[in-house]
Amino acid sequence: MLTINADAHPVMQQFHKPDDEKRMVVILADSAYDAWLQAPSADSRDFLRPFPAEALVTEQAQRGLI
Repeated sequence: MLTINADAHPVMQQFHKPDDEKRMVVILADSAYDAWLQAPSADSRDFLRPFPAEALVTEQAQRGLI
């Protein structure tokens, strides 16, 4: 699982303790799968970018369930 810094991400900055670094899992768009799998290692960093906040869905978990 690859993660990247998400301190400035509108959704992910809401998680973790204040002053802790915010991290998010790298999410690839379906259309990027083949490119990721075929990319030379020198180009793999091009895929490590934040997923758009408007494409994410969040909901509050009920206490005691996790």
